[in-house]
Amino acid sequence: MMMQFLGNAALDTNAMGIGSQGSVWQAIGGMAVVFGLLLLFLKLLGKINSKGGAADTSVVAVWHLGPKREIQVLRLGDMVHYIYRHEGSMVVLKEESHDQFLASHEQNAVEGQGLVPWKKLFGDKMPFLKPQSTA
Repeated sequence: MMMQFLGNAALDTNAMGIGSQGSVWQAIGGMAVVFGLLLLFLKLLGKINSKGGAADTSVVAVWHLGPKREIQVLRLGDMVHYIYRHEGSMVVLKEESHDQFLASHEQNAVEGQGLVPWKKLFGDKMPFLKPQSTA
């Protein structure tokens, strides 16, 4: 089998009417066709994915606790989940309805309105000035 492959590889391509070198324009055109088909396929997959996905899913907040440790607040439909992540494990800490979450969030916002002026000045630029919650 190896000899047959080597025999075909050593054939004179000029005798078969095939040029020994392809045109640069042919290579560029071929690449353009491949990339065009790739973009078309990705756009089609995006449309299929957006039809099947739920609209009420989002990451509400992420609290970093240290290296490879964090608490994520996820909204899935009408529920809000507090999830503790550490390397490869995940633990659900708390679940509440989205209405309860909004009510508690509004209450925290009202409590934060009485901040001293220098805390208002720096606001979101310094994370240690934000209210800390222990949910």
